[in-house]
Amino acid sequence: MRSSWLSRKAVWFLLVVCALLGKTIAPQAQSAVPSPYDSVDTRIGTSGGGNTFPGATLPFGMMQWSPDTNQDAWYRYDEKAILGFSLTHISGAGCPLYGDFGVLPLSGELTVSPGKDLKAYAAEFDHAKEETHPGYYAVTLNNGVRVELTTGERAGIARFTFPDGVPARLLVNAGSSAEPIPDGSHDYNDNSIAIDGSDTFSAVSRAGHFCGSDSHYTIYALGQFNKPIRKKTAWQDDAVTADAKSAEGRRSGAWLDFGNEHEVILKVGISFVSNDGALKNLKEEIPGWDFDGVRAKAKATWSELLNRFAVEGGTGDQRKIFYTGVYHSFLSPNLFSDADGRYVGFDGKIHSVSGKQKAQYADFSDWDIYRNTVQLQALFFPQRAGDMMQSLVNDAEQGGQIPRWEAANDVTYVMGGDSPVPVIASSYAFGARNFDAQSALKWMVTKATQPKDNKERPFLEDYLKLGYVPVDKDEIAASRTLEYVSDDFAIAQFARALGDERTAKRFMNQSEFWKRLVDPETKWIRPRNSDGTWLAGFDPQTSQPKRRNSPVAGDQRGFEEGNTWQYSFMVPFDYPALFDAMGGADNATARLDKFFVKLRCWGEPCYNIENEPDFVVPYAYAWAGQPWKTQEIVTRIAATTFKATPDGIPGNDDLGATSGVYLWNALGMYPAVPGVAGVVPGTPMFSKATLKMANGRTLEITRAGEGFYVSGVKLNGAPYPSNWLPITKLQSGLNRLDFTTQTTPDTQRGTAPADRPPSFR
Repeated sequence: MRSSWLSRKAVWFLLVVCALLGKTIAPQAQSAVPSPYDSVDTRIGTSGGGNTFPGATLPFGMMQWSPDTNQDAWYRYDEKAILGFSLTHISGAGCPLYGDFGVLPLSGELTVSPGKDLKAYAAEFDHAKEETHPGYYAVTLNNGVRVELTTGERAGIARFTFPDGVPARLLVNAGSSAEPIPDGSHDYNDNSIAIDGSDTFSAVSRAGHFCGSDSHYTIYALGQFNKPIRKKTAWQDDAVTADAKSAEGRRSGAWLDFGNEHEVILKVGISFVSNDGALKNLKEEIPGWDFDGVRAKAKATWSELLNRFAVEGGTGDQRKIFYTGVYHSFLSPNLFSDADGRYVGFDGKIHSVSGKQKAQYADFSDWDIYRNTVQLQALFFPQRAGDMMQSLVNDAEQGGQIPRWEAANDVTYVMGGDSPVPVIASSYAFGARNFDAQSALKWMVTKATQPKDNKERPFLEDYLKLGYVPVDKDEIAASRTLEYVSDDFAIAQFARALGDERTAKRFMNQSEFWKRLVDPETKWIRPRNSDGTWLAGFDPQTSQPKRRNSPVAGDQRGFEEGNTWQYSFMVPFDYPALFDAMGGADNATARLDKFFVKLRCWGEPCYNIENEPDFVVPYAYAWAGQPWKTQEIVTRIAATTFKATPDGIPGNDDLGATSGVYLWNALGMYPAVPGVAGVVPGTPMFSKATLKMANGRTLEITRAGEGFYVSGVKLNGAPYPSNWLPITKLQSGLNRLDFTTQTTPDTQRGTAPADRPPSFR
């Protein structure tokens, strides 16, 4: 079996090398290379479970105006009809959210209530008639109506062009939100819409229950048309009422007739505070009716961001995947405060941003984005990243805890770690400093030490007493323990950075709790019961026993969305100790070799690019003194699991986290350790990348030579043998990181103990 696998591996790498020599290294004519802006394909990830959206938005924008092809407010590339163009979305999440205020052009009368059968009005379309760019979306529907969308941060503008002789009509749906409402719930019966005068509507939508949680939010919209409304009909659930000026109900909306107008323009603002706030946002961002001007401004905003990631070389597909990954990495978290600084807090009251903070943000997919996304945001936009961290502090002050996977101004408690902690610690480490770090640390410590009424860290009392979460009380006990030790390590790093050595020492000690789950028999992370006994029937090779009532088929008991193979390597801050616990570096690397035979799998003993706990593991080889294997794996991941197609993101993109794997790997590095400002070098994909970071720092990464195996690295002209690069080595001005590569592994470079990444123990 071993020799057979090695043969297959050798053949695969030969093919990759040939592909790299034939495509990646070959120079491209400058005239044939699209700009970074034109390289983005916003439809990548809209199929195959990526759950991205193709519509118009700005970086971190409150408004994401995009088509929905189903009532989960998602756009599925293989679905053939659009139910509406709604104003709010979330990119890549695993559960439906938002999809508020869908607008849909049509030419017919309103007969059946859309609240009863929205699909009766669905507009069929052809992808050949779509045009998608950052900040702009357009499609000509099969009924001949052309829809164009572009946005500011909190407002957007749409241009609807109707065929000659076809009446101009629009549906405005106040009940289009994705609402996985539990059976028997009476939530959200008071969505509403009102027609104000001859050219304006105001609407309110209430929704929530993200991923089955008890979360809620309320959002407001204020829309204005450039042409008068000639006729109107409202619907309320199953009822249709002609000439009605308003409607209220879970499924409510309005049908608006503009007569024989050829073109109708709608501009609309949104707010989580009030309709007055939505109007103010609209007036602030889009005071006139210049659609093309708003579009040009959106293009300029995205171009400025994307141009800060200038890459040269590579294939067209590689550039497309890369720049789309950059795009996806800066969509969330999202603006939550209005243009005047007001927002609704976690206490349900209206607050205003103050001090250094310029805006409040929401929608933190913390369990996902702490792995690689917040580091990038802090490096390039430290001011905004700092505002995001202050937002979490504000949430804690108002709600009594730093919220775990917050949606709008409520907590969903999705996933098993106390993951806001590494989000804040990593953001601080990578440059976001303009927030109340001492208050952040206070809340981190509070929820990591006080078990009573603690929803942020379930089973904390057991964790502190036993050194692990027991599996007889928690079906995801082992993975939750591993998340908690990462969280504790991040607290320690954050406390140390703030000069609090006492807190740092306490949480560094707790970060060793993972050792209490290392089974001496199998040398894997194994769940334990409250009495200290090991989980019976444990088999790492078959992922037994299976987790009971798991929403993900194949989960091993004790692990969330995975098994012991996929979680045991999630200790990057102490890989040397982990390798020792596994029987030594040789045994650990043998396990890694087997682990990477497959790159996508569920319920098997193999790597899973579709899930976050495995993102860092290719870099474990660097700690074992075999960095050439990291170079092999990251090249293989890029070549075989990502594509420049709608199904080109392997699994949920999770607010940019999966895209971040490709992005960081392509740049030749990865932020492997939560809460620590450093990266592990890999191998760069492009011949040159010029990164214009914040604070006057530019990092120029070059690759010279054939193949992807690294034989040498220089930092600012001097040899750099280490496989660890602290961010502090990047000074103001131009920094150069030059890689030399070859077609065969260099089994000497990076093998000396002094050249391996450090253990932070």
